[in-house]
Parts: sequence; C-alpha cells; structure tokens
Amino acid sequence: MATPRFIRPALITPLLGAALAIGVLPASAGLAEPQRSIADVQRQVDALNAKVDAAVEAYDQARIELSAAARRTAAAQDKLAQQAKVINAQRRAMSQVAVAAYRTGGADQLVSLVTTANPESFLDRASSLNQISTHQNDAMRALEVAQLAYQQAQAVTRQQLAAQKKIAANLKTQRDAIQSALSQERSLLSSLQASERRRLAAAAAARRAAQQAQAVHQRASYHGPASGQASVAVRFAYAQLGKPYQWGAAGPSSYDCSGLTMARWAAAGVSLPHSSSAQYGSGPHVDRADLQPGDLVFFGSPAYHVAIYIGGGRIIAAPHTGDVVKIQSLSSMPSFSGGGRP
Repeated sequence: MATPRFIRPALITPLLGAALAIGVLPASAGLAEPQRSIADVQRQVDALNAKVDAAVEAYDQARIELSAAARRTAAAQDKLAQQAKVINAQRRAMSQVAVAAYRTGGADQLVSLVTTANPESFLDRASSLNQISTHQNDAMRALEVAQLAYQQAQAVTRQQLAAQKKIAANLKTQRDAIQSALSQERSLLSSLQASERRRLAAAAAARRAAQQAQAVHQRASYHGPASGQASVAVRFAYAQLGKPYQWGAAGPSSYDCSGLTMARWAAAGVSLPHSSSAQYGSGPHVDRADLQPGDLVFFGSPAYHVAIYIGGGRIIAAPHTGDVVKIQSLSSMPSFSGGGRP
C-alpha cells in the first residue's frame, strides 16, 4: 500500500522585497489609516514575520514526523504481508497432513486398531495412528499461532496508519498557519497608499543593504579555538554571512534558521534534521557556561529557533524573514533554552 506524499508549498520570497514593488499590490485608499506611522506598520510586519518563522519550524518538525510515520507504516505493512505468507504456508501444511491421513487410512485405522487380534499388527497400527494425530495437532497449533501473529500485525498497521493520518493533519495545520500569516501581511501592505508602500519598501531595502554590508564586513576567515568538525562547521557559517533568510531553505543561496545549522554541520560530515526542536534532541546538551565554538544554541521551549555559537558570546544565525545570515550577540537573544553539541 503506497503511503501518501505531501508536496511542500512553494517557498515565498520576502514580501518586503517583492510584494511592495509599485503596482504589485493595489492601493486601497478607503482602507488606509493615515494616522498609522510607517514604524507602526513595520512593527506589525515584523510580528507577522515572527509568526511565520515559528510556524515554519513547527512545519519542518511535522514533515520529519510524517516521514518517520510513513516508514513505520511501511514496516508494519511489510510485517503484515509476511504474516499472511506464514498463514498460507501453515494452511498448505494442514492440507498435506489431511491428505496423508486419508491416504494411510485415517479413521479406518482406528477401527482396525481396536478389532485386531494380532499384537504386532496392533503396535504397528497404533504407532502410525499416533504419528498422524501428532502431525495434525502440531499443524493446528502452528496455524493458530500464525493467525494470532497476523491479527497483531493488523492492529499495529491500523495504529500506524491512524498516527500517520494525524501527523499529516498537523502538517496541513502548520502549512495553513504560514499561509494565513503571509496573507495577513499582504492584506496589511495592500491597505497602504502607494506613497506609503514606496516608503516602506525603501526602508526595507535600506535595512537589507545595511544588514548585508555589515555581514560582508563581519565575513572573515575563522581563526578561533574550534578544531576538527566544529571548526569546519564554524568556517562554513562564516562563509554564509549576508545570505538572505528564506523559510524552508537550506542553502546554498538562502536559509532558514535550522536549514543553516543543518547545512553547517553537513559540511563537517554530521547529519542533522531540518527542525530546531528535532536538532535539540539530536545530541548531548551543554550549559550556557560550557558552550564551545560550533555548538548549537536554542531558543524557546519547545525550541523554535537555533543558531551556531562561534565563541566570545556571539552566534551566527539566520534570524527571520527579511533579514540575512549575520553575527549576533547571544545576550541580545531572548528565550535562550540550552545548547547542544552535535
């Protein structure tokens, strides 16, 4: 039985980079709020972006869980098919015993056994009849065991299919949450007058240019204390500075937060799942005071954001929609929830 496939929605470019272009969104003068400042709108946009980013991490986790559930379902279905083969084999064995009993006398032997007067004949016939009875009993017990195993395999398969369906529903919920937040952002931007949209787009472009310029200034070869795989991961992280955040992306030209940490450690030969919360459970945890360059740092419980520690109280992260991969101060980040060492 084929397991369902779910197609990931197309990645949506940051709205402040494209949707604000003149003529893309219709002006709705009747809905505009002149008293609302561009700063107020930007704060609302940032809040919606944060909502999108949190939903993206939940979506990534649901995709991982769905993939694992599909594998469990396939394994359960394979076991069920194997048990069906066992039952068929036991049924054939039962048929063979029945045919053998018929050919060697079966019930007629029991009559001749109790009527014979010859002691040697009695012993021969009794031995033959006992063999038939033993084979029948063994075959029946084997069939009963096979049928019980088949019923258990059926129950496990039903449970796995139900679990997979539940996870698929959660995946759709998270995908809908992303699309809803993006729709709200579009609605907010379309409520602005054309001049306001131009101002907001210009502010966003200036902010992105400043972020990229800062990232380029920060980009340099890493000469810190990390060594081995951690050093490879940190050097890779430095090389990504200035690349834009894009939800669901794992490089090479854009990233979301867990996509960036996944790609960093993949460069060092370590496989990590594309999910902050899944990465949190992928390795030993370390306290904040024990962080070393290359360690992962997590935020929120359950984790909704992840970055890589580079030493000196600093991290490299893909922060959120509209931003770029950059160096940040760990102390400036809210909701630190722990470190991890892949």
